Amino acid sequence: MRVKLPSVALACDRTGVSDRAAAIIVNAVLEDAGVLSKANATMTIDRMKIRRARKAQRELCMAKTTKKPAIIGLFFDGRKDQTLIYETTTNKRRRITEEHISLVTEPGSQYIGHVVPESGSASNIKASILLFLQQNFNLNGLIAVGADGTAVNTGAKNGVIRLLEKELNRPLQWLICLFHFNELPLRHLIKEIDGETSGPRGHKGPIGQKLESCENLPVENFKRIKSDLPQLDGNRSDLSTDQQYLLDIVQSVETGNVSASLASRNPGKLSHARWLTTANRIMRLYVATKVPDENLCLLTTYISKVYAPFWFRVKLQPSCYDGSRHLFKLIQSCSILPEKVQKIIYPVIQRNGFFAHPENILLSMLTDEDPLYKQLAIRRILKARSKGRQTIRDFNIPTIRFDAKHYSDMISWIEVSTTEPPMTINMHMNLDLISNLSPSDFPLLPCNTQAVERCVRLVTEASAAVCGQSNRDGFIKNRVQSRQVLPYCEKKSDYFKNRNE
Repeated sequence: MRVKLPSVALACDRTGVSDRAAAIIVNAVLEDAGVLSKANATMTIDRMKIRRARKAQRELCMAKTTKKPAIIGLFFDGRKDQTLIYETTTNKRRRITEEHISLVTEPGSQYIGHVVPESGSASNIKASILLFLQQNFNLNGLIAVGADGTAVNTGAKNGVIRLLEKELNRPLQWLICLFHFNELPLRHLIKEIDGETSGPRGHKGPIGQKLESCENLPVENFKRIKSDLPQLDGNRSDLSTDQQYLLDIVQSVETGNVSASLASRNPGKLSHARWLTTANRIMRLYVATKVPDENLCLLTTYISKVYAPFWFRVKLQPSCYDGSRHLFKLIQSCSILPEKVQKIIYPVIQRNGFFAHPENILLSMLTDEDPLYKQLAIRRILKARSKGRQTIRDFNIPTIRFDAKHYSDMISWIEVSTTEPPMTINMHMNLDLISNLSPSDFPLLPCNTQAVERCVRLVTEASAAVCGQSNRDGFIKNRVQSRQVLPYCEKKSDYFKNRNE
């Protein structure tokens, strides 16, 4: 009897179970259910049947992609993965280090695939992304690109985004991740007042060296530090364990009370790729230090008043239309810090404040609650539009006014060359109509790359599990589909209650 196993195939790729292990488990379940016996041995499932089912399901997931769909926003991120390959000469598998760039479309945060550039240079990344997009998508509607703020992506002359604009012969909206931006001032502040990093996880400074084991220290009496956390709605399900820890420890430092359960929790592993856990450990070290020195107090104050509030504001309001408002709020929060701290972090904000660009500020003004700012944005856009066809401008961050009283005044509009936001080029600008629009009437694109980072992790896991780019994509899409069909299953009633067929 031929039995197809699509659900088993999805579950296997989702959980990472091997073909052999899956066959053993499936046969055991069939036997316990009374379906499999010696008299009905034809129902036995072997590992090759599992393998064929997984391959067929991966191909089915890949085939579901609509031919040449249009995309509005492209978000990408990458890393070097330990990748499984098959050597035809030896008929053996081995691992190599390979650069992978994960691609996600917005709105919707849909994984569309990954590319393997020849190297990590901007030109090679651009070439591989563009080839993939031209083969699979209609690019006429592409208006925005999102990425982290590394120089290879954001170089004004030869960054990936700039090179994509040149190839497409039109400007794109630059949506540079605010989560990555938020790490930079903290990283530079730690470096300047405590010392350099050491290796992939270590620190050379006196504070940094204590972070590795800070969770083992008892909580002492400490001075409370008022925070500026936004009002959360109580829903923590979308926060990771490390993010929940940051929220709890900042609130505890504000109230002056660290519970026994929080004191015993792990703040997360130290990593120079994830500075949120470093912030967690600095906060944990502060509450465990009887007489903290000035530098530890400065770092804790910065995390409580600037880093953590900014992080959760972006989490609560992830739209690109809020990006400039988020940046301005961070600048306002920094204004109360000591001058020596400002001298360290202001240059970092200036170099990486991509949401202080006129095109991004105008997006925020278009969705402002005050109709006066909407109308002002429209006038500026129409003035820029009247200059003729939009050319590919140089995307340079203007001088930021750190003493501004409103986000629309973060830059001097007289001194900058105002260009129309690419996201509004195809919009008809009418003062009466635009005043009635809300943010939901515009394309819902994020100001962060969190969705791409999740896909980067999926690509890393797929690279260690299967050989070949198409197999990796099929493996990933199986996982994504399985999670969409059954988001979670904690008890029996969840299985059919939560299924999204």
